[in-house]
Amino acid sequence: AASVRTSEIVEEMSKIKVISLDVTGTLLIHKYPIMETYADCARWAKLPNPPSSEELKKPFKEAYFKHLTEFPCFGHDELMSSRDWWIRTVKTALELSGRHYSDAEFHRFFRRVYQHYGSLEGYERLADADMFLENVKSKYMLGITTNTPVRTVETVLPMLGLHNYFKWFVCSRDVGVEKPGKRIFDEAFEQAQFWMPQGETLKRDEVLHIGDSLAADFCGAKASGFQALFLDRSSNPRVTVYQDWLRAPHYDGKSEEDIAKYSISSLFQV
Repeated sequence: AASVRTSEIVEEMSKIKVISLDVTGTLLIHKYPIMETYADCARWAKLPNPPSSEELKKPFKEAYFKHLTEFPCFGHDELMSSRDWWIRTVKTALELSGRHYSDAEFHRFFRRVYQHYGSLEGYERLADADMFLENVKSKYMLGITTNTPVRTVETVLPMLGLHNYFKWFVCSRDVGVEKPGKRIFDEAFEQAQFWMPQGETLKRDEVLHIGDSLAADFCGAKASGFQALFLDRSSNPRVTVYQDWLRAPHYDGKSEEDIAKYSISSLFQV
């Protein structure tokens, strides 16, 4: 444990057997600013009057919120494919920016965007991720608990060589509930229990969840009975917490002092 921790925290962390991790903003980051990628793809697709990155910022945020609200967890309840969810979201973002394209134009553009985020050009590891994973892999069972699209877990993590660090992967799309909801953490706990040595029972406070969203990761995990660390990436301008509308649940002992006590700015501090 880092020297900034109190002896009390060190004692609490000594109970940990399992570490659950968020993905985007915690382990991975978009390689290029998202709206710059969309604008580049629009120019590549030769869209008439292609929107600039600045023109797309507000419409994309509005479209992302609209569709995650109307069709939560990337369309889980509607049995919508994640790709179709993104088609609707991106089309809405373009419309909100004042652009209306033919089906052929839109799908030429959309495929380019979708290919980008399924390739090595889409994401890169955050600087502290590799050393952290190497340091903890032999001491703890590791798993993923995330609101990120399933494709990031099933395609991007393997492409970046990170999937082998983890025993289990829990995505909001699969569960139908996103963090900070308790059910996604319940699923993570069940999957962690599955991988425990035969005859060994896991307790909820033996699971530590780490993520960069105060509401979704820290408060959600604490409310579910896990231990948690808030990975505050606010000093990194390349990390964006997109779901900033999520409401942080209450947990026993919740206070500004408690949040500060369990906040870190880098995985190097774990």
